[in-house]
Amino acid sequence: MPQEPIEFLSAVLLVSRDPERLAKFYRDVLGVPLEDERHGETLPHWGCTMGDVHFAIHPVEDFPEDRACAVGSVKLAFTVFDLDGFVGELKARGVEPLYPPRDEGFCRMTALRDPDGNHLEFTELGEEWFRHLEERRAKGSDILERWKRDCR
Repeated sequence: MPQEPIEFLSAVLLVSRDPERLAKFYRDVLGVPLEDERHGETLPHWGCTMGDVHFAIHPVEDFPEDRACAVGSVKLAFTVFDLDGFVGELKARGVEPLYPPRDEGFCRMTALRDPDGNHLEFTELGEEWFRHLEERRAKGSDILERWKRDCR
């Protein structure tokens, strides 16, 4: 067990057999601000920063050491601030959610599948969740404050 618990997520990487198609869906249909990326030995891929997390879509060939790297087996949840408006935009683009927005108590949510079959949830978070985040930050669980305190 590590000395300290892992508290932060640094990246979410999706792998795809058709990463350009998948990136286009995330960028053009969902509005994720993906940009072309290429660094090191990687093939062209797409990425952006969402909150404190790097989000990227890579070709499956970028991970030859991981033969078990699956496609379409991820469940992601994205925060939106106007779920009804977002669903309206999806429908205008010909994308039908798996179910209508529903209240889960701490959030309202809906879901869909991306072109690779990944399950995507879209959540409009409620006051309870934002209070939870404020409490975490007050206890020092903000990545920038932690870096300033421990690494500078």
